[in-house]
Amino acid sequence: MPAGRSIKTKILGIILLSVFLITTILGIMTFEFSKARLVAMLGGSIKSIASTIASFIDPEDLSLIMSKSEKINERRLATSSAVYSHVYGKQVEMGEIAPDPGLEKAINAYLKYTKLLADIKRSNKIDSPLNVYIVDNNRLRHVLTSDPVILTGAFYTMRPEAKEAFSTGMPQCTRIYKDKDGTWISAYATIPGSSIGMIEINYKINSYLAMLNRELWIIILICFIGFFAAAFISYKLVAPLVSDIQALDEAVFELEEGRYHTPIKTMSDDEIGHLANTFETLRLSIRSKIDELKLSLAREKRAHMESIIALTNAIETRDPYTKEHLSRVERYALLIAKEMHLTREEMTNLMYSCFLHDIGKIYIDTALLQKPKLTTEEFAEIKKHSENGAKIIEGIQFLEGVREAVLYHQERYDGKGYPAGLKGKDIPLLARIIAVADAFDAMTTDRPYKPKISYAAAMDEIAKCAGTQFDPDICQFFLKYRYHIESIAKKHFERSDEDLA
Repeated sequence: MPAGRSIKTKILGIILLSVFLITTILGIMTFEFSKARLVAMLGGSIKSIASTIASFIDPEDLSLIMSKSEKINERRLATSSAVYSHVYGKQVEMGEIAPDPGLEKAINAYLKYTKLLADIKRSNKIDSPLNVYIVDNNRLRHVLTSDPVILTGAFYTMRPEAKEAFSTGMPQCTRIYKDKDGTWISAYATIPGSSIGMIEINYKINSYLAMLNRELWIIILICFIGFFAAAFISYKLVAPLVSDIQALDEAVFELEEGRYHTPIKTMSDDEIGHLANTFETLRLSIRSKIDELKLSLAREKRAHMESIIALTNAIETRDPYTKEHLSRVERYALLIAKEMHLTREEMTNLMYSCFLHDIGKIYIDTALLQKPKLTTEEFAEIKKHSENGAKIIEGIQFLEGVREAVLYHQERYDGKGYPAGLKGKDIPLLARIIAVADAFDAMTTDRPYKPKISYAAAMDEIAKCAGTQFDPDICQFFLKYRYHIESIAKKHFERSDEDLA
């Protein structure tokens, strides 16, 4: 069967690739959905907290705190330690620091809101500070914070979400972002009644992302399990289908190779089963036709052989020697052909050629064939037998491959033969084989014009004439069987002697 990827591999490959892509896409979508859900959930929560904080802050208190921010910072710094508190108290007693009712009010408001922010931060388990800003020329100026740090008056860059919250008055939430301190989501809400106040909540989500990463690995594991489960199930489902296809493919291959005796069977009743039944019907029809053709061919071959026998009988009536000569030449020639690994068709044509190579002698007078010595004109007449033989079989279709062997079997390898003076490999192969077999039999049998020589001497003559009269390669094949050839020749002569007795 031709090599290549099997249909099972292709089908399973398509299924598994599809399952892999689907599971991968679902896994990514699940992870992204979880992350988006986390952002929506946390964003909505901290936006709600920011809006709640904003509703508790009085815009007037925010303005008062901002106007007294420098003094508030000084007071906080002065009371930040026992030494500074003692110095500050002495300055107040000595009248160095004048009482400021507005400052006291601002400090009380500052403390109230920082406590509020700290309580909200603690109750909602927020790790980072809650901040209150005012908007100042596209920047955020710090006013309040939930942590005990002095940041009042510091400026910060506004995020796009803060700008949107400020312009629309609606709470806004950022996407997930990272900085050197971690991964965050921030929410912004404007203070009702204030045109510049804004609340900021920064929520650290590292722990949530760690949880999402754990979920991602679980998703990956589930995808792998689903992938292998799908692979196993796909294999079980595809195997019977592929088995039927493979059986059909093997049956078709048998048909391609000309083997029509193997039934085509599948277990499926689907389109593949229908196709298999169609091929089985075709196989039976082809086998029936082939049987008919074989019978017809056998009859034709029998008719061919009868025709050849009739032609050789015609030669025999003119020259009784020729029949045994043709049989021996055939045996010698087929030994050479076997060693040269000729095809079956070439072997058949060679066999016919051996029987017919002297068919042209039926045009030659019997007395001339028996004459011991020939004149130049008489020898020229004898030489016409190859051309006459080719004319006799010309137009007979099944002898088309024989005609050239009959026509050129008297050519010589050195180009000094007849009728065309062909040389070397220009002489057809079958004619070159017959030339060696014909010459050997002629040398080892008595002819009217020349007595026979020994088998050893004939072998030596074949070897001597290799490359001049005969094809050297064919001589080499012929000489390889010298003892076998001598045995064939002896059996023919022994049988002839028995027939004469």
